[in-house]
Amino acid sequence: MKVIQNIQNKFQGFIQACKRYPLSVVFLVAIAGLNAYMIQQEADDYTRYLYSFFIGIFLSATAQHVYERFFEKTMQRILLMVGAIILTVLYFYTIGSSTDYDPETTIKTGIIFFALTFAFMWIPTINSKVTFNKSFLATFKSFFTTVLFSVVLYAGIGVILLAVDQLLFSLDYKVNLHCLNLVASLFAPIFFLSGTPLYLSKQDESTQSLEEQADKQEQIEQELMVPKVLELLLSYIVIPLTAIFTIILLVYLLQNITGEFWTNNLLEPMLVSYAITVIIVYFLVSTINTKSANFFRKIFPKVLVPIVLFQTVSSVLRIQETGLTLGRYYVILFGVFAFIAGIIFSVLPVRKNGWVAVVLIVFSLISILPPVDAFTVSRVSQTNLLKETLVKNNMLEGNKIIPNASIPDEDKIKISQTIDYLASMNYSKEIEWLAPYNQRLNYQFEEVVGFEPVYDESSFSPNQSYYATIDWKGSPLLSIEDYDKMIVFSQYDSPTLSAIDFEVENSTYDIISKNEDNTTNLSLINEQNDTLITIDLQETIDQVAASAQTKNVITLEEATVTTENEEAKMNIVFTSIDIYDNKYNSEFYLFIDIK
Repeated sequence: MKVIQNIQNKFQGFIQACKRYPLSVVFLVAIAGLNAYMIQQEADDYTRYLYSFFIGIFLSATAQHVYERFFEKTMQRILLMVGAIILTVLYFYTIGSSTDYDPETTIKTGIIFFALTFAFMWIPTINSKVTFNKSFLATFKSFFTTVLFSVVLYAGIGVILLAVDQLLFSLDYKVNLHCLNLVASLFAPIFFLSGTPLYLSKQDESTQSLEEQADKQEQIEQELMVPKVLELLLSYIVIPLTAIFTIILLVYLLQNITGEFWTNNLLEPMLVSYAITVIIVYFLVSTINTKSANFFRKIFPKVLVPIVLFQTVSSVLRIQETGLTLGRYYVILFGVFAFIAGIIFSVLPVRKNGWVAVVLIVFSLISILPPVDAFTVSRVSQTNLLKETLVKNNMLEGNKIIPNASIPDEDKIKISQTIDYLASMNYSKEIEWLAPYNQRLNYQFEEVVGFEPVYDESSFSPNQSYYATIDWKGSPLLSIEDYDKMIVFSQYDSPTLSAIDFEVENSTYDIISKNEDNTTNLSLINEQNDTLITIDLQETIDQVAASAQTKNVITLEEATVTTENEEAKMNIVFTSIDIYDNKYNSEFYLFIDIK
């Protein structure tokens, strides 16, 4: 009986969400219809419409929360919905008509969606007894409940379709896609919206008695309670694990505060992830009264502040060498936000945590509004860095790039990284002196600047990954007139023994490749089983790799290594070298002269 009642409640909540967010449902139906059309047409040129509908969904949902919190007349609601439609149309025309994937448009849409999500959670808490922490919790619960129900629903539909296809009649594969579309585009979003509590609205405050308002507020508080399972998970698993990781992180920072911390690029995403985790957990445990939760709220914000401060300073220092990229812009911006959030958590009472949402929304808008947005700032920074590096090495004359392979490695790295960034963000076509090379940057990089892309700033060592092939352009033809035999050889890091035999003046010789004691030896053996000459292949490969002037490409001169004694001479010309995880693989021409 209780199960049936719960199902009825869920169904009623679903219907109530359709009535409460009618414009959002209209946009969802539009997305579902658009997806259905594209499934049938097997086309994918609807990104512009899809992005606009997504923005419209959350604009209208946020407008509904604005209406509930501050207004009570029907006409006011209609005006807010019209405003959401106008903003959606403006967004549609702002992003342009291109159907190609545009990283800037995609990222901006994601940021707008992110800001609207927090506005959706924050607006109902303005001048309300409901705190932002509880609204965040309600959204958190609704999201994961929606994921669970949607997965189960689609799995059930999938089993039914499979049974029909196998037992009754064959189904077109598009039927499965259409079902997925209905679940993902209609059921899941509406179910998510149904999990948003009906907060005490402006209309309730003006039409209901204080007793009725108190009863509704009590009902809302019941809906916003932390589930017991989540409370146990947070208090006895998440918080202890976060505490252990914090200790490890602090020990590492203290040990490396004057060295590796400031240059370790791998640590940056780890610290950002740590800050995000602490902030989310803080919101979730803000209404829990266990000892671990109280400890977390008291200590962790104060630990968060110095960690994100150090990380932000470290990221700012790296700008001096690499310029400001989109990713680093957001890392620094998030660091500033996390620092402010830590101060708010440490100084203000829990009920004032809504200010964190305000700061986050403001920072999100700053990052997409010119002239200080992430895209403009990073484009200008990378363009200036590239131009300065090219001019410094006499590689830019007017609007023409002069190829030059004989520049310092650090400048090769800067040129490679900045061109790669500008090309990947579709900015190269907007830069006057880079536009003529726009179509060639991804495929003919070396012809444009004179060298292959270089991204690794460390010098070669045997333990690092390395790959190179010979550059035959401009190389003289190989001559074999001074040698008795030429062999095309492929050597792979393996414990197996390999041998190649050949004849010279009626005498038989063997070339034996043997891997032992972590060394690969290439030996020339005569008929009497005497070793005439031996080459250490690993040492030879290291010699070639260390002498290469251009990463990933070696000249004929660099690829040639000669070993000689009184009995024989062997000349190796490497065509490719591949070193990975201390394993040596290579392909080469072997020239042999028997004396």
